Amino acid sequence: MTEYSNDFTVDEILTVLMAREVRNDDVMIVGVATPMVWAAFTLAKVTHAPGAIYHYIMGNTFVNEPRQVSLLYLEMNTARAYRFQNSGECTLESLPSEKLTTIEWFRPAQIDMYGNTNNICIGDWNNPKLRFPGCAGIADFSMFYSRGSFLYTPRHDTRTFVPKIDFISGVGFPDGKSSICGGSGPQCVVTNLAYLTFDDNPKRMKIGTIHPGIDLETVKNSTGFELIIPDDVKETKLPTEKELKILREKVDPLGIRKLEVLAGKEREVLLNEIIKKELAMENRFPKLII
Repeated sequence: MTEYSNDFTVDEILTVLMAREVRNDDVMIVGVATPMVWAAFTLAKVTHAPGAIYHYIMGNTFVNEPRQVSLLYLEMNTARAYRFQNSGECTLESLPSEKLTTIEWFRPAQIDMYGNTNNICIGDWNNPKLRFPGCAGIADFSMFYSRGSFLYTPRHDTRTFVPKIDFISGVGFPDGKSSICGGSGPQCVVTNLAYLTFDDNPKRMKIGTIHPGIDLETVKNSTGFELIIPDDVKETKLPTEKELKILREKVDPLGIRKLEVLAGKEREVLLNEIIKKELAMENRFPKLII
């Protein structure tokens, strides 16, 4: 019998839900500055998807070894490209996208009801109020890949979920239709309030499940457009005690994933704590998780 836990934090339920989407034949694409994604992939690797492999964007390396999530490790090895691990180097563009089952999680600054996303700017492109990191490979994955795109945000509010995005950098279901490029389109959106999916016809965002302690009105009021609401709204399946134990004790004991949830002074304090702990480690390379 599976034992579920009511003792979890926002970063933990997001990480667990993201991990559950990974399949055993996936290539797990680890992007830049996304420790929650790294934690989710590692949790999946050491639980239900041992055959999945990592692809690190920095260095274009494929790695089979699951290691403890680290902050300085990522920074120190940007140039060295994880050479100390058993790895192979190849760009994703060299591989057959119609056959390769890649999964990558994107965190959009804005998203609309069709799953179109914006990571470019807020406001007019010629004179933006705010500039974001950019598109990078998001356009490719959102339009071409058979596995589709996967989205997450720890802040489900009307600034993120908007009726019209300011710039399209990731393609969802244009006007509720499938991509003309053959990709599967967005599969789900994991947030701090709910697990969202997309209806079959029209391909618009709908509520999959709502997290424990969150009511339907809160989800609706936090979304800047009308969600499709099923007749029977179910509650999100809680993280299991096993998932939480492995995440907390083996995958990410330093709580680096929490940096994506915190802001301001809280984030600064945690960041400094993590750096001090990693610098104090006798062996700064992350532990191999067996």
